[in-house]
Amino acid sequence: MEERVHNRWEIFKTKPYLLYFIGHTVAMLGTGMRFIAITWLIMDLTGRSSTVGILLVASAIPGIIFSPIIGIFVDRFDRKWLAVLMDIFRFLVLLLIPLFWWLEILEPWHLYLAAFLIALGEEVYTPSAMILIREVIPERLLLYANSTNTIAMQVGALIGASIGGIIISLSSPFVVIFINACCFLFSAICLVNIRKGRVKPEYGGRGNKAIDFFKELKDGIDYIAKYPKIVVFYSMMFFIRMALYTINVLLAPFSKNELQVGAAGFGYIDACFAVGAVIGNLLLPKVNAIKGPNWTMTVGMFGIGISIFLFGFSNNLIVAMGIYFMLGIMFQVGVLYLTKAQEQTDINFQGRVHSTFNTFFAILSFAIYLGMAFLSEVYSFSILYGIQGVIIIMAGIFAYFSILKKNKEEIKYVSRSS
Repeated sequence: MEERVHNRWEIFKTKPYLLYFIGHTVAMLGTGMRFIAITWLIMDLTGRSSTVGILLVASAIPGIIFSPIIGIFVDRFDRKWLAVLMDIFRFLVLLLIPLFWWLEILEPWHLYLAAFLIALGEEVYTPSAMILIREVIPERLLLYANSTNTIAMQVGALIGASIGGIIISLSSPFVVIFINACCFLFSAICLVNIRKGRVKPEYGGRGNKAIDFFKELKDGIDYIAKYPKIVVFYSMMFFIRMALYTINVLLAPFSKNELQVGAAGFGYIDACFAVGAVIGNLLLPKVNAIKGPNWTMTVGMFGIGISIFLFGFSNNLIVAMGIYFMLGIMFQVGVLYLTKAQEQTDINFQGRVHSTFNTFFAILSFAIYLGMAFLSEVYSFSILYGIQGVIIIMAGIFAYFSILKKNKEEIKYVSRSS
């Protein structure tokens, strides 16, 4: 126990990671504030709640269109500077919204375009930062770094949403958006100081020859085919992401129409997920060390499926909050799958591998945001949650035969004792 606590704190003794963590936490705080501000703003400009769905769709499009190309760039250029540039890019995009408002030319399509551009920046930033962490953190501490990053994301979203709501009530959404822009600028400053100089990926040197995008894209796909274990881990991440998209779409109407707990109840339920996520990430390294990664990954999938299935039958706020809290804990098994996928992938192919799978994730999110809006009008929420729960349980069975039963020896690299 003492060693695991030591390892949790050891990552903060690494100055590059500490700088990344501080910048990442501030950026996530701003992002949590922005979501409530920009949704409030689009509804205020249009007078229609359906426009929030358009914002979500606009956010999903960059991943569908650009992910494969982004993966090639991430594998070719210094990841630190890519992450820095994307923070500055998002800072500038967000800065235009209050500027357009001040000039009295702000239109709804400006917000849709901003959502698209911010999502594009995130598509480049995420794999760049993911690989950057591998550059500055010892392999044995990677799980702790990933789980700590997720804690920062959940805490930032939880606190940011609360602070954003207060600021909006006292001033306006534009103040919140300006603060979020400054948060990205602060993150960029932190990233600049992570290390000196440039680090050119080994795979990226082809002299002055033009980049053969299709060949490099094929190289990434061939790499995945060569190491099929990666497919298993990313497949589980696919199912976890699918479940998360589904419950995000269904929670608001379920809270309003089935539980009849209003906006406040919806906020309580959503907050329970964030609290569970923080606790889950604190527990994840400990459970992984005691039970092993194979057991943790397979049982985690069953836990997600069962929790989602039961949530559809919640009949009051307390039960819903309790199950959503457990969902927050169980969903963090995705951090372990991510860590395993990172460890199994050559760092020089990480961008293309991640972006190849991210393309499918983006298509999935696009389809779910549209599909769930339709299905929620046709089927009951208990049926929709039940189907999703069964799908995840089946994925858990697949994980059992692919990871636990087929591979009895412990998976290497994911630190059990670290």
